[in-house]
Amino acid sequence: MRTPVLDLANLPWSPTAIKHAIFDIDGTLTDEHSVTSEATIAALRALDDAGVPITLATGRLLNGGANLVRRAGIYAWVIAAGGGVVWNGKDIVAAHYMDTDLVDQITDFAHDHDLVPFYFDESEMYTDRAAMAATGMLQVNENASEGKPILDLDQFDPTRTTKISFAAANAEEIDAVLEPIRARFPGAVRSHANFLDIPATGTTKWEGIERALGVRGLRAEDALGVGDSENDVAWLGHVGYPVAAPISDPAVLETCKWRLPQVDDAVAKLIRAELARKSGAQGAPGAKD
Repeated sequence: MRTPVLDLANLPWSPTAIKHAIFDIDGTLTDEHSVTSEATIAALRALDDAGVPITLATGRLLNGGANLVRRAGIYAWVIAAGGGVVWNGKDIVAAHYMDTDLVDQITDFAHDHDLVPFYFDESEMYTDRAAMAATGMLQVNENASEGKPILDLDQFDPTRTTKISFAAANAEEIDAVLEPIRARFPGAVRSHANFLDIPATGTTKWEGIERALGVRGLRAEDALGVGDSENDVAWLGHVGYPVAAPISDPAVLETCKWRLPQVDDAVAKLIRAELARKSGAQGAPGAKD
């Protein structure tokens, strides 16, 4: 079934239905270069000003979400590293580490398939910078980390690994390894056309989101959620109002009730439309849950 495009001028839920919002970052709040526009930052600020709690759930390094929160001047929880790190707006409240044997196995797989592995801990990323640059993905990764440079591997401590990703120069290289990598590492998910992510065993974005909502007394069924990648499927199925970003993985489209139109700053426009209804049409007759 084709996922219907959301009509931003006629949102299909009541003006009072949505109590909080959950957003993926890359591919959802960003452009193809992993840069968040000023229009989107301003919309997040307006949502926070309106008293709508925000959760960001990302495959990014924690700094990539936390610094976005600081730039926008908002309060939000950040679920980073695909669920490997949970930050409450001030402190890291949970981190999930990978077994070092698994780190070695994933590293060997990457090298055997000519992919470039990069490693996350609670606050840094590590890689062979020259190899990453050769894929063309170094700048994209550092944009996603809000300008924080990726460190060299000689500074990496495998015992603190929260996630490992693979980078390739093109999507076809990732396509070629999808079947064997999922057979070998069942938790692997695609986070970008040129990236694959493997979080700590049993860890997904939903685990961190569930914790973030529980602490704040929020219910998933009251959430607007927007995502675009396979690593968003685990949580989009839990929220009451799941929306796919304009360009989304087929699994996301299957999970979501609606998709955003292909317009610039689509999530910003969605936020503005929702806030306009909240401020000007509270309890409007004929609105639908």
